[in-house]
Amino acid sequence: MFRAISAALAATILPAGAALAVIGGAEVPAGDPVSAHVVMISGQNGFCSGAVIGERLVLTAAHCVEDGGRLGVLVFGPGRQPIINEVVERRVHPAYRRADWQARRTAVDLAVVRTANPIGNGRRTTALSGGGIPQAGAAIRLVGFGPSAEGDARSAGVLRSAALTVTGRPSSYQVRLVGPSGAALGACTGDSGGPVFASESGRPAVAGVVSWTTGRGAGRCGNLTGTVPVSPHRRWIEETIQGLGGSR
Repeated sequence: MFRAISAALAATILPAGAALAVIGGAEVPAGDPVSAHVVMISGQNGFCSGAVIGERLVLTAAHCVEDGGRLGVLVFGPGRQPIINEVVERRVHPAYRRADWQARRTAVDLAVVRTANPIGNGRRTTALSGGGIPQAGAAIRLVGFGPSAEGDARSAGVLRSAALTVTGRPSSYQVRLVGPSGAALGACTGDSGGPVFASESGRPAVAGVVSWTTGRGAGRCGNLTGTVPVSPHRRWIEETIQGLGGSR
């Protein structure tokens, strides 16, 4: 039953022609290092993105996995054939509160899930940021499988990225990202849980996890992208990896 549901979901995000993802983003080429680090997490209520942090482990947003429904980690094989790996265990950060997340308050919107089988299929464990909280003006790269236009599920399912900048007053709970002035650029539904990368020693490292977005006017995407920084919560992530039988 789970596989049938997930396969049906996969079909809705696999367009016949070219697909887009991340509002205003550019497609990530196959040789780009980040392409091996990002996966989709599918369920009955839709999908999110996530970062591979172990052979069977994915870091994502708590609001993507909190409902207890059955989930699968989805990657694409040859010919973009969807390969679904059932999630058998999940851990939500103990400080996460849904009401706080909905109000854009200081919710620690983080979770780690474990799959039944090794994720494989060319996916590799990504590095976690070893630096501090990204500061205003820092360059950050958003990566995810979300749609290029709100409400357009057919435009989702291809990995895309966007170059954003840290804005406002970053904290241990929340770092806000924005595109160039006047540009509609940022995360959307489906990018939730996905990683934002900083460059450290010439390689990408996960600096945060996408939590929420805002839009202009009645829109909900393409303006601010709210993320949870990894560095203040790295101890919890590492302990959770160990608790789920993984290692780094």
